[in-house]
Amino acid sequence: MAKTARKRTVARTKTAPRSQAERRRDAQDKLMRAAIALLVERGYAGFSTIAVAARAGVSRGARENYYKTKYDLIEAAWQAALTRAEAKARLLADKVLASADPVEDFLTSSASFFLSSDYLAMLELAMAARTDARLARIFRALFRKNRNRHDLVWIDAFTRAGYAKADVVRFIAMANCMFRGAALMAAFGLPKSQYRDVLDELRRIAGVYLGERRIRARRRPPSP
Repeated sequence: MAKTARKRTVARTKTAPRSQAERRRDAQDKLMRAAIALLVERGYAGFSTIAVAARAGVSRGARENYYKTKYDLIEAAWQAALTRAEAKARLLADKVLASADPVEDFLTSSASFFLSSDYLAMLELAMAARTDARLARIFRALFRKNRNRHDLVWIDAFTRAGYAKADVVRFIAMANCMFRGAALMAAFGLPKSQYRDVLDELRRIAGVYLGERRIRARRRPPSP
């Protein structure tokens, strides 16, 4: 009898309808990801909220309920992409103290952001913002809010691991410039071989910028 009751409980759990808040979050996530995909595939000139809703499998009415204009949708998608990038960076940065190669962790994090579809979509929007005043205002606001967040995650991680902060800041600034160049080359469809060697050189010269790690290992308190 107890077994039958458990089965009924499991069945109710599996068939329990999602809440309105869950359905809303799911629809919004689909719309934002569809917006990024369309920006990459068609560019800003071929972007429309109708196409985004169709790709996401969300009705036009629902899309208008969540994002009344294409600018609202673009801003939300852009912010979501930046939030994803920061979350990924934090996952890697949190492991730096125990990592045998924190520089490689940083480069992996940077590559996953700058060479991603999310960043390619941002490049498309950044170029469109040059001639679209409303898009430019969104771009500037998000830039001010998010510009240094990824960098600060890694500056904090490297300094906690024992590197000199001034060296870390210089290295990250240089790395960002190189990755942005690689992202532009990727956006133009150039073969990876044309920028892969440059990124490999970045690995080789990391030691010149960062110097020796000041603290090889953190002392741990004795076990009780």
